[in-house]
Amino acid sequence: ILHRFHASLVVDRPFVTMELNVPSGLYGMAVAEPAALDRNLDGSFMYCVEFIRVQSMLWLNYFVICLFLLQLWKMNQERTVADCSERLLLLELGCVFLFEVRMLVDVRKSVSIMSLLWAAPWPVQIVESNRYRSTRAFSPKAGAILAREQDHQASGMLSRMFNKIRRNDSGHGSQWKLDGISCIYRFWCMLTVAIPVLLLSVALAYLGGVYIMRSSNDGEMMMNTLAVVFVAEIEEFLYVAFTSDAMRYNLENMQPVMVGLTNRQRLVQWFGSSILCPLLTVCAATLVVYHARMLDCHEFTWNMQAAIDGVLDVEIQG
Repeated sequence: ILHRFHASLVVDRPFVTMELNVPSGLYGMAVAEPAALDRNLDGSFMYCVEFIRVQSMLWLNYFVICLFLLQLWKMNQERTVADCSERLLLLELGCVFLFEVRMLVDVRKSVSIMSLLWAAPWPVQIVESNRYRSTRAFSPKAGAILAREQDHQASGMLSRMFNKIRRNDSGHGSQWKLDGISCIYRFWCMLTVAIPVLLLSVALAYLGGVYIMRSSNDGEMMMNTLAVVFVAEIEEFLYVAFTSDAMRYNLENMQPVMVGLTNRQRLVQWFGSSILCPLLTVCAATLVVYHARMLDCHEFTWNMQAAIDGVLDVEIQG
């Protein structure tokens, strides 16, 4: 069994193909929609308005999150851990852990966007009239243009009608895809979407965890957990409120990026998602609890028996 397992890892060729989908939400829209816009098809006015709208929503989301982060930092400076005993230790660990799990979703979303930008097919070069020219046949903005040019070249009214009906029935001409995006566009999306999402998620994971720790009582701790989760959901609120159903449908049903996976890559993904991510989340929650208590409770020690006794006392009193 060990020999077969080792032999499967040695072979470094793709066995299966995996689909990488653009995350649904404002961040996915900021990556996919500008690549799908076309001035010839959408018109210059709609092209400019839609591009400005998506970028405005994206930076408004960043501004609001930064505003809440600044407020969390100010409140953390004014407050301390109210109960330095171990009575609320298990509740603190539970609330902070659940919040860190929520923030892990945003961290993985930023990593998914980076993977998409890296794995999306690059533009190709084709030969025409004894010279090379860049083609956008695989570009999300060029598929409809190329089909329209072919329709004009068709001879006869019946032929053009048949080609139009056949193209509409296929349903693939208007499907969004990331194939053929340029290196500059990948770099732009990395700087404006993937990296800011990662940095804001890490900052909110820390400041929000400390804010939960410095609650005055157990009831306020649970409400503060929901409050910082609300900050993490701002992106989803803006996306659902200010995006049409048709645009959301196009994003959620766009063509995925296909990548080949070897057994080694599948093993790495399994280890990262099933083992490494849970361990890192538990460690992050524990470090936030320990850090907050060490700042405000100088004689703090890990006494799990006292924490369990505190929970049992609360249940007996209830």
